[in-house]
Amino acid sequence: MADWSIQIVPGANPGDPAVFVPQNQPSATPGGTLYADPGDAVSWDNKTAQNHQPLQTTGANLTPLTLGSLLWDPVTPGHQTAAWVVSGTKGTVITYTCLLHGQENGSITVT
Repeated sequence: MADWSIQIVPGANPGDPAVFVPQNQPSATPGGTLYADPGDAVSWDNKTAQNHQPLQTTGANLTPLTLGSLLWDPVTPGHQTAAWVVSGTKGTVITYTCLLHGQENGSITVT
């Protein structure tokens, strides 16, 4: 089991949406995509000055689930979510967005 961190960083320009940046991924991977095995732990680390709240929108279940979709507590600036465990079969794509900023999106691909 690996532990993965997805950093939430400010956009390139003032006023741009924040960006989800998975750590320790191959440089050729599309932006915002984390590649993880079933059983790996994932957390979000907020490097911005705003609150963010990741919300699972499609894909396999991460545990635990809340109301049919995984909704993490808001991540305040300088803080990190609790770790969540990836589940699903190889090739499953789990997408998520920021509940507070709908234009901020990312994905986890099960490997």
